[in-house]
Amino acid sequence: MRLKIRYTLMSATAVILVINLIIHRNASTSTFTLLSLLSLEGEGEKVDLVRNRHQGRYHNNGTNHRATLDLMPKHLREIAIGGLPVTITAEEFRKHPKMKTGNPLIDTYGENDAFLSGERGRGVTFVDKEKEAAMTLQREFNINVMASDVIPLNRMVPDSRLDGCEKLTYDHDLPTATVVLPFYNEWPSLLLRTVYSLVNRTPRHLLWEILLIDDCSTMAELGKPLDQYLQDFFPRDLVRVLRMPKREGLIRARMEGWKKSNGDVVVFFDSHMEVNIDWLQPLLTEIKKDRRTVPMSVLDYINQDTLEYRFNRGYLNRYGFDWRLVFFETFFRDDQIGPTPQSPRPGAMMVGAAFAIDRKYFGELGGYDTGMKVWGGENLEMAWRVWLCGGRLVHLPCSHLGHVARAQPYIFPEGRRNIEMFNYKRAILVWMEDQHKEFVYNYSPEMKGLDVGDVSDRLALKEKLQCRNFTWYMDNVWPELSVYNQDVQAWGSLVNKASEKCADNHGYLFQAPADLYTDSCHFLYNTQGFSLAKSGLLRTTLQCVVVKEVIIGGRPKLEDCITGPRDQWNHTKEGSLVHLSSKMCLDEDPNGPVMRSCDRNRTSQHWKFTHYVTR
Repeated sequence: MRLKIRYTLMSATAVILVINLIIHRNASTSTFTLLSLLSLEGEGEKVDLVRNRHQGRYHNNGTNHRATLDLMPKHLREIAIGGLPVTITAEEFRKHPKMKTGNPLIDTYGENDAFLSGERGRGVTFVDKEKEAAMTLQREFNINVMASDVIPLNRMVPDSRLDGCEKLTYDHDLPTATVVLPFYNEWPSLLLRTVYSLVNRTPRHLLWEILLIDDCSTMAELGKPLDQYLQDFFPRDLVRVLRMPKREGLIRARMEGWKKSNGDVVVFFDSHMEVNIDWLQPLLTEIKKDRRTVPMSVLDYINQDTLEYRFNRGYLNRYGFDWRLVFFETFFRDDQIGPTPQSPRPGAMMVGAAFAIDRKYFGELGGYDTGMKVWGGENLEMAWRVWLCGGRLVHLPCSHLGHVARAQPYIFPEGRRNIEMFNYKRAILVWMEDQHKEFVYNYSPEMKGLDVGDVSDRLALKEKLQCRNFTWYMDNVWPELSVYNQDVQAWGSLVNKASEKCADNHGYLFQAPADLYTDSCHFLYNTQGFSLAKSGLLRTTLQCVVVKEVIIGGRPKLEDCITGPRDQWNHTKEGSLVHLSSKMCLDEDPNGPVMRSCDRNRTSQHWKFTHYVTR
């Protein structure tokens, strides 16, 4: 019997090499990734070296592949004999960077066999029957858990940082960190690989503890077996499990972890991540400079189908949102890049699982809003609060974390959209002004009448911290997002008189030039919201309308209002929109908006906004 695996490697030039590796049952050192993790046809036994517990092997038939914590490779088991359980304490571990723990997954890290499946960030892909089995499990867990079980728990990953980051040095005397890591029914190998990456790639003296917050998991392996594993394989009190008495959701689980944390800084994680080289020191350095700075790591991507560690060399993700409160990735403007490419860059929005914050400052800011439910919206609310209440949110190009992007495993008893609407409304009630709320309600009218409970304590916190208003945030932190009715001549939807269609941006989110459209009017601002600013800019949600082809018949484009050409327009009494530099008018043909010579009698050149401020 043999098990066939295909594993892939993404190079820096994004060339994917596909290698077919045939692993035979009787092979020697290269067999541990499968023989110690998956049983082939027939019965056998695996021996737990710590407790001499014997257990039957799993059948590799796609239905009996079960979660397990017994993932020590065969060649490391021989090293482990006599060294486990680990007896040193977390304090000894921190004080002595060279001290052996007795766990070879820690002690031999850096000597990893590069040819093992999944090593160096390679992905694993099964073929034939194993592929079918893997896909069956993936449909249940939203990730290829069979691939995860094949890949070493302590695998090394490629250095994904910007060039030059490897030359930076950091103070030894930095704040200590507690990593708070909530989980619910996380596949054990994913959870453990997250922990091992933290232990193996974090300077020992900086890692105070890792707190695993179990949000009432039902998977048996995540109960007492996990407790025993952590006791046997890690220094005492370095990795601890805190168990929620009932399902509370990610937001409240994180809050519980913060309450029990002891490090100077808290770093919030997900349970399916792998840290990169020198990931923590940049975060702690910024907090040491100013405890009100909230630094964020750059997220690399771990493919959910293959567990391949992916990144684009030199690309740094910045986060934003639109009036739907949809969170998205975008690019940094040139003016946001510091004196060097490695310098911190300002952030408008944050992800929930890649930031660090001074533990006491987090409390002073009010922590998470525990009136929110389950998951969703807390990242927007926290980012707004940091900026508006005197803090600073920054992206750090030299701190990278790998993260598996997958469908959320959380249960939303009231439905996911209802939970998100609930959380979003709590956030906007506290922080947005009325004019901003109306743009949110325009897209989500059901939110306006939604009862989200008492927010008086959050409003009192806002008053206590003497926070700025939301207009300041929009002007200074996220000016890319159009406030349709601020400093404008006209705003709303832009309707063509001849076709009765509306100008539409099709939900485009980015800075680079893109097409402008016309569609049937629905008057939802996120795609059909436009305004003519007093400055003459013709804006939509995240871009301005510009003319790149100054020719009759050229198509107008959407482009970033800050870094783009900032074309100016004039709206005549007849309804024409005149592009000032070309003297052409915005027209419409069957293919959409088009630039033509101005003709006041041509009704397809007559446009009307739904709201006029001055006329």
